[in-house]
Amino acid sequence: MKYKNMYLFTIVISVILCAIPSVSQALFGGEDDRKSIAGVLIPGEQETVEWTFKSSGGEILFASIDAEIYRAKTGEHETTIMAEEGGGCSDEEGGPGLFYIEVIGPNNAVLCRADKPSPPPGWMRDPRLACKLPTTQIQNTYTLRVGLKTSEEQMQPFYSFSLNVSLRGIAPNGVNIQTAIGQSGNKF
Repeated sequence: MKYKNMYLFTIVISVILCAIPSVSQALFGGEDDRKSIAGVLIPGEQETVEWTFKSSGGEILFASIDAEIYRAKTGEHETTIMAEEGGGCSDEEGGPGLFYIEVIGPNNAVLCRADKPSPPPGWMRDPRLACKLPTTQIQNTYTLRVGLKTSEEQMQPFYSFSLNVSLRGIAPNGVNIQTAIGQSGNKF
């Protein structure tokens, strides 16, 4: 009986440990092969940062920011941005988002923009973006911009973030799934 309980306990713990990465991946939209970039925005000084990439189109750029879950330590004070008690801040559940993500096309027009998810889960403030790039005859240069939304509530001297990106080909309908997975692989 003693060994049976230990065996059952080991199985339960193993299942939980295996499920945790899957649960966190589902909650935060993670991909195993996405790439990450660390960045910092400074209110009044550097409120946007940009990176360029090339594409002939027929692809989707996925971008998400992880920032609200991190704490910024400024001097001797630790600052954490949190929602008000009860899950809401003002009229927006979970409080205002601080960041936005934009994809800018070769003609300097904004193709896609995302800020706080809508409808927002109360705990999620960081933006997530899926931007379908138009198919063209040639490779074009696109710009991915991360910006700080202006707000009077900004209390930190800087805002650190992790930008997670992947550029994936759109898989054709009706092909073998292994072929579709190969065509949808991350191009970064």
